[in-house]
Amino acid sequence: MNSSPSLERGYRRLLACYPRTFRRENEDEILAVLLATASDGQRRPGLAISADLIRSGLLMRLRPTVPHSARTVRAAVTLIYLAALAELATVLTIVATSGTVEAYVRRTAPSASHATALSLTEDKITGPIAVVLLLWLAWAVGRRHDWARVVFLICWGVATLSMLAALAEGAAVAAPADFAGGMLVWLLQLTAVLLIFARKSTPYYRPEPSERLAA
Repeated sequence: MNSSPSLERGYRRLLACYPRTFRRENEDEILAVLLATASDGQRRPGLAISADLIRSGLLMRLRPTVPHSARTVRAAVTLIYLAALAELATVLTIVATSGTVEAYVRRTAPSASHATALSLTEDKITGPIAVVLLLWLAWAVGRRHDWARVVFLICWGVATLSMLAALAEGAAVAAPADFAGGMLVWLLQLTAVLLIFARKSTPYYRPEPSERLAA
């Protein structure tokens, strides 16, 4: 077994990606296996095992923990994750098609070229932020945080205003692929909003006193 203190510290930092309850029950066992399989003289975790531990830990943190009895909430969490995936795809589409969009605007409405370039740059910056925000909200909504429902509703309202502004500026014509991606994200968010505020979802966020004591 490799007993290098620096290697052990490195593995413990990577294992911090896993949920606390999982680490409490399994960290020592996993750490022992990692140290036992490490090469003699190894002082830091390898790149492949580091990537695998981080990926597995994040997936475990993001995995929905909503009980099957709360079907509307489970469906909403799934839709929010899908919205995050669609948002990421939209960002990649914007990056890939920005040159074509700018060329179209220069040809059809030269006076709007500068505003279009700024708008595309803003989308490239805010898009990844939106992806992270949606992932975080999916996690929070699925863990009975009532405030997360309100924050998600506000985010959907902001997205609605953004889509209306884009429609008014002719984005559906100038950048149809980007606009279609944005519409897909908006529709997924709308459906999630309807589900998490449905009457069947209320008991999940506001359990009976007996359920709170049991928890």
